[in-house]
Amino acid sequence: MLQIVAPIFAVILAGYLFALWRGVDKAGTRLLNEYVLYGALPALLFIAVARADPAELQQWSFMGATLAGIAAAFVLGALAARLGGTAMPQATIPAMAASYGTTGYMGVPILITALGTGAAVPAAIATILHNVPVIMTVILLNDLLSRRGAGGAGGGAAIAGALKATLTNPLTVAVVVGVVVSVAGVPLPTPVALFADFLGAAAGPTALFALGLGLAQLDASALIDKRRISRILPLIAIKVVIQPLVTFAVAIYGLGMDTSDLWFVAALIMAAQPIGAGVFVFASKYQHFEDETSLAIIASLIVTLVTLPILLALYAT
Repeated sequence: MLQIVAPIFAVILAGYLFALWRGVDKAGTRLLNEYVLYGALPALLFIAVARADPAELQQWSFMGATLAGIAAAFVLGALAARLGGTAMPQATIPAMAASYGTTGYMGVPILITALGTGAAVPAAIATILHNVPVIMTVILLNDLLSRRGAGGAGGGAAIAGALKATLTNPLTVAVVVGVVVSVAGVPLPTPVALFADFLGAAAGPTALFALGLGLAQLDASALIDKRRISRILPLIAIKVVIQPLVTFAVAIYGLGMDTSDLWFVAALIMAAQPIGAGVFVFASKYQHFEDETSLAIIASLIVTLVTLPILLALYAT
């Protein structure tokens, strides 16, 4: 576990030290985040979806338990933000923090290390389930509610405009094209696959590096700011405790999965991942909750150094 988490902290530290050395400002950090959002992340989502076997997507109990945990965490995160005085659509960023984990570059290697290469398929599908619905929800709600708040088109026109913005977003396009390729069984040309692999591999490390840049721009007082701490603690609890609990309850008591089932273990471990660095990308994009997100990601990583080994010992042995 420490061997997997240590490089994550190292990349964040590298970004932090680079920002101090080169004097990177928020504009520079935002530019790097846009590269992740519009370049590396779409490539990662496309190649993951395109390679998924349509038959393997029919693990309905696994999908139901996973999506139930994500939905519950997102709603609870939004409610916590609203109770803390954050309006919509800004509350979608705390909601994303409460439901979006480090599934791709932490969850996948943890599962494969603990369960063997047979866990690669459920790990990949879990990564898609944890990424796509949350990202799409955040984009759609921000597009729709921002238009209304700005006095733009209302009703059906506002929804149509939001849907247009969402469906033309590179992330959405990447997923839709990936689904078409997967269902049609079209073999990816080697140059296309290599390009997507090469570009997509940069998503996780670059997001972590950008997180380090963002941490370097924090006022030192942010680390002991009681208001910020009070805003992130509920989100951390929802992400690393409540989300896996909901996933567990739905899987076992609602859908009849067995605790020894590889797919159940994958759903549980993925639900218990710490807050993903990708949340910082969206916090930067929408310019809300950036400092709190940085702190929440680091804090949740530390918490899961305790919680994840316990879950692995109970269910992955």
